[in-house]
Amino acid sequence: MASSVISRDELLEEAYRIADAQGLSALSIRSLAQACHVSVGTIYNHFASKDKLTTATIELFFRRSVFDGFCHLDARKGFVDYCEDLYASLVMVLDRFRRCWLKGAEVLPAVEKNAAHLREQQILNHALRGLVEVYKNDAAIRTDLPVGFDAASVCRFTFDNMLNALHAGRQGCPILFGLLRRTFYNA
Repeated sequence: MASSVISRDELLEEAYRIADAQGLSALSIRSLAQACHVSVGTIYNHFASKDKLTTATIELFFRRSVFDGFCHLDARKGFVDYCEDLYASLVMVLDRFRRCWLKGAEVLPAVEKNAAHLREQQILNHALRGLVEVYKNDAAIRTDLPVGFDAASVCRFTFDNMLNALHAGRQGCPILFGLLRRTFYNA
């Protein structure tokens, strides 16, 4: 195999293409090396293990699919509108992830599943911190809310309920968002 200079980003792009087309179970150090026409050692120069490659590829999927569009504040969008948009996006993204990326995932080694789960938790914590910022910057939220309605508590409650609804396969959270809207904003 010819020696080739290839960047981590180029490898990650190809790993993304493989996982997107064939599922994460098709992604391996060897398959990536073959697709990029480089040696297996070249891949290991950028990714210390298969689980590091898998985790980085999953992270890229979620960054592109969700977080690039939601990681900046839009002063014109209120907290509840932001949550509704985020939820709708997550429904579509998770459906695609489950149908395309997770096909054959039952064959993934436990270490890769654990690494992916850890990265998922980090991504979710990042999203929660973002929700807190959106809440804090929503000037339309009433200032006379009861004790305990601080940004962190409200966002944790909202996010947990959104995640529960996603796990249950619900297409929306009209009750949650309706209650939030009625509670936070003057009619």
